[in-house]
Amino acid sequence: MTKKFVLVLTALLCLHISLSYAQSKPTVTLHLDGVTMKEALRQLQQQSGMFIGYQSKDITSLPPVKFDCNNMPLEDALGKLLKGTSISYEVMGNNVVLKRQPGVAAPKSLADTVSGAPRNVHGRVLNEEQQGIPGITVMGSLSHKVAVTNDNGEYFIQVPAGETMLSFSSVSYQHRNVMLGADKQYNVTLKERVGTLQQVEVVSTGYVNLPKERATGSFGVMTAKQLEKIPVPNLLNRLEGQVAGVQLNLTESDNSFVYGNLYGEVEGNGSYTMTVRGATTTPAGGATGVSNKPLVVVDGFPTNIDIRTINPNDVEQVTFLKDAAAASIWGARASAGVIVITTKKGKAGDGAPHFSFSAGAGIYAKPRLNTLPLMNAAQMIDYEKELISRNYIYDPTLYTGASQRAITEVDDLIFQQKRGEITQADLDTKLAAISKLNNRSQVEQYLLQPASNQHYDLNINGGTDKHTYYLSGAYDKENTSAKGNSGERITLTANQQFKFFKNVTLDANLRGSWFRYNRGGAGVSVYAAGILKPYEMLADAQGNGIGYARAYYSGRLDQLEAAGYLPWRYNYLQEQALSDYTTAEANYTGTLSLNVPIYKGLSFNVQYMLEKSNSDTKNFSGDSTYYTRNLINSATSIDPNTGKLVYGIPMGGVLNLLNYNRNNYSARGQLNFDQNFKGKHQVNALAGMEVRQTIDGSSANTLYGYNTASQFSKPVDYSSYYVTVDGYYYTVPYSDVYTNQHRRFLSYLGNVAYTYNSKYTLSGSARYDDYNNFGVDRKYRAKPFWSAGVSWAIAKESFMQDVNWVNSLTLRATYGVNGNISSSVLPYDKVSLIPDYQQPFLTYAIIQSPSNPALKWEQTSVTNIGIDFSLFDNRLGGSAEVYYRKGSDLFATFPIDDTYGFSTLTRNTASMNSHGVDLGLNGKIIHQRNFEWIANVTFSYNTNKITDARFNVTSSLLNSGGVGGPIAGKPSDYFMAFRYKGLDKNGAPVIYGGDKTNGDTLTSVKQVTNINDLKMAGRTTPPYFGGLGQTFRYKRLSLYVLATYKFGYVIQRPTPGNYPGRYGLNNYEMNNLIDKRWRKAGDEAITNVPGLAGGSNSAYIRFANADINVLPGDHIRLREASLSYDLPEKVLGRTPVKGISITGTARNLFIIWRKNKDGLDPDFLPSVNSIKLPPSAAYSFSLNVNF
Repeated sequence: MTKKFVLVLTALLCLHISLSYAQSKPTVTLHLDGVTMKEALRQLQQQSGMFIGYQSKDITSLPPVKFDCNNMPLEDALGKLLKGTSISYEVMGNNVVLKRQPGVAAPKSLADTVSGAPRNVHGRVLNEEQQGIPGITVMGSLSHKVAVTNDNGEYFIQVPAGETMLSFSSVSYQHRNVMLGADKQYNVTLKERVGTLQQVEVVSTGYVNLPKERATGSFGVMTAKQLEKIPVPNLLNRLEGQVAGVQLNLTESDNSFVYGNLYGEVEGNGSYTMTVRGATTTPAGGATGVSNKPLVVVDGFPTNIDIRTINPNDVEQVTFLKDAAAASIWGARASAGVIVITTKKGKAGDGAPHFSFSAGAGIYAKPRLNTLPLMNAAQMIDYEKELISRNYIYDPTLYTGASQRAITEVDDLIFQQKRGEITQADLDTKLAAISKLNNRSQVEQYLLQPASNQHYDLNINGGTDKHTYYLSGAYDKENTSAKGNSGERITLTANQQFKFFKNVTLDANLRGSWFRYNRGGAGVSVYAAGILKPYEMLADAQGNGIGYARAYYSGRLDQLEAAGYLPWRYNYLQEQALSDYTTAEANYTGTLSLNVPIYKGLSFNVQYMLEKSNSDTKNFSGDSTYYTRNLINSATSIDPNTGKLVYGIPMGGVLNLLNYNRNNYSARGQLNFDQNFKGKHQVNALAGMEVRQTIDGSSANTLYGYNTASQFSKPVDYSSYYVTVDGYYYTVPYSDVYTNQHRRFLSYLGNVAYTYNSKYTLSGSARYDDYNNFGVDRKYRAKPFWSAGVSWAIAKESFMQDVNWVNSLTLRATYGVNGNISSSVLPYDKVSLIPDYQQPFLTYAIIQSPSNPALKWEQTSVTNIGIDFSLFDNRLGGSAEVYYRKGSDLFATFPIDDTYGFSTLTRNTASMNSHGVDLGLNGKIIHQRNFEWIANVTFSYNTNKITDARFNVTSSLLNSGGVGGPIAGKPSDYFMAFRYKGLDKNGAPVIYGGDKTNGDTLTSVKQVTNINDLKMAGRTTPPYFGGLGQTFRYKRLSLYVLATYKFGYVIQRPTPGNYPGRYGLNNYEMNNLIDKRWRKAGDEAITNVPGLAGGSNSAYIRFANADINVLPGDHIRLREASLSYDLPEKVLGRTPVKGISITGTARNLFIIWRKNKDGLDPDFLPSVNSIKLPPSAAYSFSLNVNF
């Protein structure tokens, strides 16, 4: 279905565009009598809308024209008009060029004009925004001397003294001729072609910028104009579905930068995952510090700071480096792909500043609490009755001390009836009343809220030819759907460039971001692990919070509180009000770049980057919070002699502090060469050296008896034992932790690209990396990485000149080797020193991980073949690529003899192959003056297979199923499911062993011993994914719609876990499937859900991970719809305002189609310990003003 969907969609798009192109060929109607040829051509140009270029001398001697045509195609009209003359014509996109036919002699004066001593002419070619355009062809009209503009749009050309005109041409810009005078410098502004999809793309590797037409590697580009279509505060959210091969999975439903996980290197992992062309390491990679996350480069330097710290409005372009030729310049960190982010720079002009201000606000719909698969009160009561009848819950009044565990109100009533304290009729009446309760409305009222956000942004840019600047500041605020959870972000950017001594430039860039998070909201987490039952209300009829016994049976709590213990009940509303849990984060980045031209295209560049990040988390639990009261009470005993309370932990609040900091230093020196020889030989090269150091540090400590007013805490004796409330002896846990890790890198790098006659390009790059934390022997530590590529601009060949519907066609192929590193596996023993407070002044050591002297880089080789095309007068463009990737020396964890002191080791023992297809299409389906329809389609396919696991670690899978370590012959993201037969007469699961048709059946008490007793139910990562963006414009009104899709993968139906087990109140299961459980003999014929009788942990896991609970995850989601309106200039009048744009956006509207029949949102699946709500629809409004 997925392949058919994409093929049909692509075919329809191509057909529509080709028909539109055929229908859009211009026609003319003229009735001329006695006019000059120049006037006739002028009227043809005016009616057709196409530029007609010619040499005046070629037509001045032609006789007057008598010409008639009616609704005739332009090309036919030109043929008729020029019939019998020595002039021919050629249509080039939106241009028509008239030229003298071969064999017709030029006037003698023409040869005279190109004689004499040559002279040098230079200048800069700019777009309408006064930005330099690379890749523009500059040609002398008489001498035919040729030059091509460089990355900054600059050109240098030597022409004969008599040259009279330069022509500037490009596929994406309107042709322009400039007459030459006595000046040596000519700056030219070009207008974008009407029929062009986009301007000439410039791809950035982080080291060098190249026109995409001269790049052999695989690149994906998003410009600032494309990013503006999705007004979300996090840049990541704007990338979804936009670039083929880039898969982004967002798991935060109602916020963009308030992540669920805000600590250290795992930052963002709880809120999103992103891969470029799929996984490059094994499933064990995450556990060994190896990531499938691409390297992020900002303004030429790798960053260790999360992308959420970047203001999207400061971004000029995002370039994705997808294959080895594109990414190998980054060597050992590039196997997972590279994201190169280029921020905006100032624009040279008259020095006057240009201002842009934007403001926006958004609100989400109500959180959809009803999507959680939870039992209602009546179902929960029925479940608790059976738990009691089967002795999973016992009467706490029959025990003392620690055995008097907490029970619910329902349990207590049942036990009261059993003890004869109330009658059966009383019990039935009270349970009937409780069964009608539902706390969801109170959870929505007191703990949840519609999420909201605000955004304000101001930037100033400008400059002269000596100094340019871009300054910006932005403020964002997000309130999540959990009351009490919010985040604020401030970002500042200052990018400046200074020019000295003509062409020496100094770039100074500063970027900072500051965050403050409030993290005390409970939200839907109150339902996790079954703590809050569906009938337990948060407040009484007067709105007062209700307290619940959570630590022990309420009767015991009454006795302890009467003895002087602190109140020991949990009140949800009180905890919400008392929460003081915050994180403050600061990030700073500064870069300096000095570029000095040396000689004819050779320049020297030196750069330095300093990056600092610091995060401080403060979780203060005052003496009124349940956490502190429970901690103090648990460590309190009654002195048997005096009857007084003895405290093991001092009275007062508890302050938990956590700090994470990182310092990153990079320095680079490189030589750059960019030169065109004789108009046919274009050479770009660089060679350099780079050093980098990253220092990670963290600390955690706990202060007891803390007072916020005095900011003092009370001392704690960690070496002395105290007696707990249950009579056990403990010491206060020592929680102070300090870590520090240095990582140093040394690299030598080089890159060269040679283009002949603007048609044939060869490229190569090499990088030699050394890393201090890899390998005792340098042969493991230092590693060369390289790539090579070729490209062929087929459309520029002579045999393609008559194929008018092909504007550009380029074939390219690359091969190269990249690498990956581990942040946690080391070549030497990793030792932690821990103070022993039971033996004062002594310290003992723990070896956290043993040495690995043969530790080395993971290595990934990539073959890529691609084709880029632009068709039908640039109405349809895109690229198609196939790739094959082979990973070796991948990290894998395997078991060893426990007598070595460790149960597992991590080594470079695995290998994996992967391959895929990327397809991107951009189509201008309809293009008229007042109406436009543009479509963008991305399609990606990626699959992989473990080819060598060396050790197939399947023991954990045999009795649990699901996902696990690498298995040879399986994809890295497999899901192993039990072949479910049903239930036996006792309500326990029965599975098939071996082949389902003729294999043995295994009961829940029989162990699974062979991995073949499970089946691979599918992949947990979508192999097919992409997006479809549509832009509709009517005059000044524009509508953008984005749909994303994922096909070919599986999800797991939310199921109970180990639901019969119970410890206190923390393991109550509330999944509504439990209500369909087996209850009595014969129920096995009507249900597949295991019962409580004869159950075991493995039995319920087998049901949870059974094939009947594996569902297709395929779906299509309407992610974005935004409507914007640009006010006309006449409304603005003579005000200093140059433009006003108003935008309304709706996000996360709905799932258009899903394959699963359960109505599940495949991206937001709740589980026992991870309660997730699907995203609510978000609506926002924004205003943008330019001065």
